[in-house]
Amino acid sequence: MSIREALVGLFTEDPRNWVKWGIVFAVLIGGYVVVIPLYRKIAAGLSWERKRDIAKSRNHVIKASLVNRHPSGNVSRYNWRATYRYTVQGEARQYTAYFKHPATPPLFLYLYYLDNPGKLFSCEEYHYENHKGLLLFPVMVLPWILAAAAVFLLGVEAPGP
Repeated sequence: MSIREALVGLFTEDPRNWVKWGIVFAVLIGGYVVVIPLYRKIAAGLSWERKRDIAKSRNHVIKASLVNRHPSGNVSRYNWRATYRYTVQGEARQYTAYFKHPATPPLFLYLYYLDNPGKLFSCEEYHYENHKGLLLFPVMVLPWILAAAAVFLLGVEAPGP
């Protein structure tokens, strides 16, 4: 079987059907062209660095000192759980941070908050960022959904047996 016979078997001999398939593939590629920059923009808006910049602009920064640190994992590849002490509104509190290899706990950790000093975060510690994974799923699926919709809206002929 030659390449031409395989393509005709897949897309039929009708030139209008070939054009329809071309439009479907253009919709699929165009979907990624639109969705990937949109994902980058949304992910940047949800990033820890953006939150940190907002907290800095509001002067919501607290300097915490290292009190204790505990290694875990292999000797050459330690992950660290560290405890920091800080004072906010005259009250001494503690903050626990996680540092994944190769990062080690610094002596001082800058903590930030947006509105509530009880909800602190830092940019130096490790974050799982599950929310970005949830955003990535529609980015991967949406162009395929658009292409499938284009197949049905254009009435593309299915290849025959």
